[in-house]
Amino acid sequence: MQGNFIISILFQFYAHFGWAGSLVILLGSLITALPYRGRSNEKYSFLNHFISELGEIGVSKLAAVFNIGMIIGGTLFLPFIAGLGIVLGTLWAYIGMAAGLLAAISSILVGVFSMDRLEPHRKAAMTFFRSGLVTVLFFTIAVFVQPPGERVIPLAVNIFGIIAIASYSAFLVIVSKKTDKKSQENYLLDPAEKKIRPRFWRTPFLEWMLFFATIAWFLCVSLILIYE
Repeated sequence: MQGNFIISILFQFYAHFGWAGSLVILLGSLITALPYRGRSNEKYSFLNHFISELGEIGVSKLAAVFNIGMIIGGTLFLPFIAGLGIVLGTLWAYIGMAAGLLAAISSILVGVFSMDRLEPHRKAAMTFFRSGLVTVLFFTIAVFVQPPGERVIPLAVNIFGIIAIASYSAFLVIVSKKTDKKSQENYLLDPAEKKIRPRFWRTPFLEWMLFFATIAWFLCVSLILIYE
């Protein structure tokens, strides 16, 4: 009985967890970016700063806001992703759901292991990027293959999905092509590896592109499910 009650609540409210999680992470990031001053006293820029630099304790003034936002947002995504997979109800959706749950847990760990703890942070971040790609890819396919007369989510949502897939793929290709002396493929996530920060740095820029595309996708899907 208790299990049925939990499932009933999940189906009733899961979409609300989607927009709530998206806004928590988005607002936490934007609020943290405003007073940010880096090691060279530079202002934060989406063009040449990694997302995780917002949570670097000892550098970012509001690091706690970003890190707590990631933990809360990732937790809110868990029921949303589970509900979305069940509602779409195809093999594609279930694969997307499994990857999405891993991505949500990874985003929680990104907040737990902030950038000043680089080794565990790297592992959490790279797990998020890889599982995030699989999540958006398979949910995008699941949206495409919905029967025409039984569409839960309109095809237009996949515009954001395709942008996110392209951004994830480009980001992961760039990271995987370059390794440091210890063969750590994700060393590019450490801004200290650059002696001089360029005005435009494509790796963090692509990271922000996939971030905004993913947030836009989740926001659109959750709001459509609520108001349709």
